[in-house]
Amino acid sequence: MMRPFLYLAGVLLIAGCASSSGTYERSWPPPQQPVVIAPSDEQPAPVEQIPDPTPIETEPAALPEFPRTAEQISGAAVSSLMQAARQARDDGEPDRAAASLERALRIEPRNYFVWSMLSQIYLDQRQYEQAEAVAGKSNSLARGNFYIELENWKTIAKARDALGDAVGALQAQSKVDELQRKIDG
Repeated sequence: MMRPFLYLAGVLLIAGCASSSGTYERSWPPPQQPVVIAPSDEQPAPVEQIPDPTPIETEPAALPEFPRTAEQISGAAVSSLMQAARQARDDGEPDRAAASLERALRIEPRNYFVWSMLSQIYLDQRQYEQAEAVAGKSNSLARGNFYIELENWKTIAKARDALGDAVGALQAQSKVDELQRKIDG
């Protein structure tokens, strides 16, 4: 059944390659006629000059305006709970501080200042893995707020150091230094 197909394919192949004179002739691409440009009496259009680009500013760009405190983005209830947490932390009662912050998070779950403060409370309580995770959560919500990210990376560096992760602590400290340079300008 395959033999007639092979025979036909061979015949077509030979027929396609041979020309009427028995030699190969190039038929593709077709020959092109030369292009003749007639002289014109018109003057060529003047080339438009492009002005030099504006010089690049040498001053560093100003940092975007981000809130620096929780009170700038928080409602009254959350601000009050954060103040209570600060007082409890100052009084040496980290459990009470954590409870206030957890209530604040139920009210404003995307408030990165609350998450950041909670990570610091976990660090005080020697819950290092939790402190690092919560600081990371705060960073993910902060969306480039250098001020809060700086505090979070400080917490992460301390937590990693306490866990004995020297390389991770150095990486976190490097991030702290980078953010500090951005803030200092």
